[in-house]
Amino acid sequence: MKAKIVIARMSGNCRTTKQTLFRRGTKCRAFITTQSRRMHFVHRLDARSAFYPIIFILILMTVSFASAQTPTDSINHVVDSLFIRAASISVYYADQVAPAKQRLAAMADTAAPRLIEKMKTQDAREMQALEDIFKQIGHPAVPYLVNVLGSTDVYTRRLSARVLAVIADSSAVDGLLHYTNDLDFRMRAGVISALGKIKNKRGVAPSKAALTDNDYLVRLVAAVALADLKDSTTVKPLLKALSDPYYGVRYSAEDAISKIGKPAAKQVLDELSKPPDTLAFYLLIQIAGNIADSRFEDPLSKIIDSDDPNARAFAAESLGKIGSQKAMDILHKRYEIETHPLVIAKIEAVVLK
Repeated sequence: MKAKIVIARMSGNCRTTKQTLFRRGTKCRAFITTQSRRMHFVHRLDARSAFYPIIFILILMTVSFASAQTPTDSINHVVDSLFIRAASISVYYADQVAPAKQRLAAMADTAAPRLIEKMKTQDAREMQALEDIFKQIGHPAVPYLVNVLGSTDVYTRRLSARVLAVIADSSAVDGLLHYTNDLDFRMRAGVISALGKIKNKRGVAPSKAALTDNDYLVRLVAAVALADLKDSTTVKPLLKALSDPYYGVRYSAEDAISKIGKPAAKQVLDELSKPPDTLAFYLLIQIAGNIADSRFEDPLSKIIDSDDPNARAFAAESLGKIGSQKAMDILHKRYEIETHPLVIAKIEAVVLK
């Protein structure tokens, strides 16, 4: 009540006594209410104004941070944003994956340093995205990738070798040759694979040596690399690899010799006359058919009359690949007396097609 009387005294419209105040209550109460609202607004304004310096400081900090950003920070932000889309598995970004990869590839040297930093990833999709992007960049990416072959991060090193194999640029050979005897067998395999894909003659010697590696994966990759390199000087170690304990190495060696072709025929003929083991013998018969040299007709005619039905079946296939009149005559002759269903099927597949 005292507060109301004091406010009333401040007004020229109201008397100061209680009686007068209540007698003219309606008008005075309206006046008091209005004054109270004004005072409340002033207090709210004062409370808000206390925050203005803080807001001003925050604005200054934001402006200072933006002005402190370097062009590299800006580029990294763009690369990061695009890479999120390029490596996305989300359906929402599905139509943006390829365009994002293309944009990053177009940035080439500008984007490469930041992309190299992302090679530490262990995410398969991100690895594939990086491979696709660097493949599109091509030659300009090679120095960046070679530089991290010696990285302390094993995932970066392995992915670098993998990407260099996809790019297959001869400028990477010198860098790759430093790591053919790396302690990490996966790294050795990746480097040998890259040398094979590049198809540079300097990759022949390390790939040949890798055929005797202690790890089967490295030996397998070496045989595949030699199939890409197609060097006749590698026939002898490849023939030896036909007896490797791991089947993948044996079949890859067979493929490598077949791709070398006729330059390997003489050595294959010699090996066919004295095969080291049964599995190697079967592979040699298949190599004879893949090379398709007429010099194999006589040894195959003897094999198709042997007691081993598997050897006869392989010989029938190889004679069919040679396809000469003499080879066809050998098959017809054997067909008349053959009793084993597998061999009969193989001969029929050739003579009745």
